[in-house]
Amino acid sequence: MVEVPWEELAKKPKVCESLVSLLLLRLCPRAQVVDGTGGDGGRDLFEYTEANQLINYEVKSFTGRMTNSRRTNVRQSLVSTARSQPDHWDLVVPIDPNPAEQRWFDGLRAEFPFVRHWRGRSWLDTHFAAHDDLVRYALHSSDSYILDRIAEARAERDCLLRGIPDLVERYEVLSRRGQELSPHYGVRVSGGPDGTTVELTPKRVPDDADAAIQFTGQVTFRIDDPEDQARQQQFEEAMRFGGEVTLSAANLGPMTVSAPAELGIDGTIRPDMIRIASLQEDIEPPVQGQLVVTRSGSGMPVMSLPVRFDKRVHGTDGGTLFGQDLLGCIRLRVRYDMLQQLGHMQLTVDPPENFLPQAVVPTLRLLAAATPGRSLDLVLAGAQEERMSSVIAKEFVPAGWDEGEALAWADAFSDLAALQARAGQFFPVPENFTLRDARDVKEVLALMRGEEVLMRATTVSMTAIHRDVLDRAAGMDRFLLAAAHESMTFTIGRNSIPLGPCIEVVTVDKVLNLAEARRQMEREGRAEIRMRLDRDHPPRRYLGSDFST
Repeated sequence: MVEVPWEELAKKPKVCESLVSLLLLRLCPRAQVVDGTGGDGGRDLFEYTEANQLINYEVKSFTGRMTNSRRTNVRQSLVSTARSQPDHWDLVVPIDPNPAEQRWFDGLRAEFPFVRHWRGRSWLDTHFAAHDDLVRYALHSSDSYILDRIAEARAERDCLLRGIPDLVERYEVLSRRGQELSPHYGVRVSGGPDGTTVELTPKRVPDDADAAIQFTGQVTFRIDDPEDQARQQQFEEAMRFGGEVTLSAANLGPMTVSAPAELGIDGTIRPDMIRIASLQEDIEPPVQGQLVVTRSGSGMPVMSLPVRFDKRVHGTDGGTLFGQDLLGCIRLRVRYDMLQQLGHMQLTVDPPENFLPQAVVPTLRLLAAATPGRSLDLVLAGAQEERMSSVIAKEFVPAGWDEGEALAWADAFSDLAALQARAGQFFPVPENFTLRDARDVKEVLALMRGEEVLMRATTVSMTAIHRDVLDRAAGMDRFLLAAAHESMTFTIGRNSIPLGPCIEVVTVDKVLNLAEARRQMEREGRAEIRMRLDRDHPPRRYLGSDFST
């Protein structure tokens, strides 16, 4: 079987997309390629099935992960393909979606209901295994591609004659030997299109100089390059307080490496890239604390939330603590400077993907209370209480949220939690839960409390099965109409909550289709009546079976 080198093909998007298009044309005899001159309309191929359904196929050459920019690219394709009104739309891309990417893709159907399949790398590899001639054609190397792979296999001692089992066995043996190289460092090896990467990880904190790996050399940054200046700041902060930074060849000169003899890497090198990352330690037991929003001037607390810090890194001048609230919705990064006795707190907000509504309400209440002008304090528990305070300059809101939205969501989830408590059904917040759904929840709560709810409608329809209904409707300018439902059910996500009997009462101002309804009654013995509602008397709904309310 010819393996598809997706990462290499991705460097030539047109070649990659042509290869996938060739496969789709072979798998779907009715498919046609779209001439992309001037735009492809969000589809690279399309076909009309035997049932006359239109299916559009969008081919992407992406590899790796579906980043935000790539998701935007896909959504733009959907906006374009919607103009052709397809019955189905498939994305074909050599990426197997992870759970978060699959949820994002499934969520597209709320706006684009024709979204159907994500055909990923595994699907493509399976079909190319039966059509490997297409791969050779696309690579313009019918024989040399296979010969190169045979030459690589012969370079191995056992030639991997048994295929995958031999590869797994040799990898495990070499991996075990790698871990035995040094008592101080673990070894992890990974390969890719850019070469082989060897990662050394301390098995424990080195307790003597002989166990340390030392780099001696110069690091330079251009003062006329804003990106390089930002990288310099990141480098200095990583050295002083712990952290992570990646330096390129432009920043690096020759370096002398001194390391334990068993690693065999002493000498002078000129690296193309160096990634420096501090060893992250677990804090046992975690440091407990409170985030507190206080009023300006008086300093009186408005809202507080428990937090905990469970990881840290060290630098030459201090270190950095990493923590979060109990739900992991708010993440905290606290840098402390031991020399100047200063601290800096950074807060980010990232709502969880699966949670009970009542769990996230305290966090949202704190975010809603954290308005500009107030202060945010971090109080750490310990032998001596430590407090760090800063004035709030802008609202803390998750990406994509508007100012003030945290309060709206806090109220929405509070109502949903109250509804679940009344119904005795507890379930996570549905993935596509919106503030409009929250309004429906509030109305259902009112019904369950025995209140009347005004309905949003201007017309109403009913089916008449007797002629005298039409005669009575024709003789009245305005009349009251009540409908009884034996059982009403509120559905939210995949959950159904029975509410019991329900009465709906409307005041009819005018019958809109009386003549048409009479003709339908003559033909069919029944008729649909459409009626306009009285604006001064909005329709109302309440639970129960008593018409006298």
